[in-house]
Amino acid sequence: MGAAIRTTLRCGLGVVLAAALVLAAIATARAAASYFGLTFPDQVDGAPLGPTRDFETEHPGLGYGVRYQKPGWAVDIFIYDLRRSAIPEDVGSDVVKAQLAQAQGDVFEQQRRGAYSQVKVTGAYTVKDKGGRDRFLCDDFSYVRQPEGSVDSFLCVTGWNNKFVKFRLTTRHDPRSGAEARRLMEAWLKILWP
Repeated sequence: MGAAIRTTLRCGLGVVLAAALVLAAIATARAAASYFGLTFPDQVDGAPLGPTRDFETEHPGLGYGVRYQKPGWAVDIFIYDLRRSAIPEDVGSDVVKAQLAQAQGDVFEQQRRGAYSQVKVTGAYTVKDKGGRDRFLCDDFSYVRQPEGSVDSFLCVTGWNNKFVKFRLTTRHDPRSGAEARRLMEAWLKILWP
């Protein structure tokens, strides 16, 4: 076999091996994740499933974090129970309201630490399902974070299957970001309550 053929075969084999490794990495990143009975789809509203994080093993009660990869957005979802045995699905309950207040406090804590500046709550609302039932309790924020500059951030919390499910969606400031965040939350309505 000539040197040119051996080189071509090695290059071709290298390309095939590299492609297999990339596909394996993609399959691993996209494999449906399931925590506490909630299966996170490989894609939601066009955003593919990204990395997941296990907080539960080292810090029982803090659960798991899942990121979806939407260009220009940080889409993070957390499922956890804070070691509570009962978490109501009623977003008007004191338990869920307290969890939203805690999460809101976390945003303002970032300002106190210097990671964010000019933090403002720009909206507070619930997201309803098709039956008119309040499903997500939400706050919208604007703040400045380096290097992005001005950002819009959307925080929603709910109770589901005796767990808290918290959504944190962040992107550069854009007048259309609220509509895009709401569309993603509506996609999650169908996942949590089919």
